[in-house]
Amino acid sequence: MSQTNWEADKMLDVYIYDYFVKRNLQATAKAFQAEGKVSSDPVAIDAPGGFLFEWWSVFWDIFIARTNEKHSDVAASYIETQLIKAREQQHQQPPQQQQQQQQQIQMQQMLLHRAAQQQQQQQQQQQQQQ
Repeated sequence: MSQTNWEADKMLDVYIYDYFVKRNLQATAKAFQAEGKVSSDPVAIDAPGGFLFEWWSVFWDIFIARTNEKHSDVAASYIETQLIKAREQQHQQPPQQQQQQQQQIQMQQMLLHRAAQQQQQQQQQQQQQQ
């Protein structure tokens, strides 16, 4: 493993540990720290809920915006900008590449739609079990 990957792995471990601590999962944090030999030094990005939680919140908002579920205006703007860029790039490509890219986009949309349906089904099942 290269030095850069090793450092990335260690940084991820530090932020996972930070997340456990901030979620008050003390036993989990202690076990993770011991098993992974994770430093307990303060993290560089010290967010109130933990950096991973904040990152996850942003990611989830953007992901939901792609599936047409409830999302923020900022996430919707980001998705719209990405679609515009993709269309602009598509018009600059030869027809065969355009067709391949359209097929990839359709496949991604289908997978996202399927994931959203599965999530809805899981939520409905959970509600029925309650």
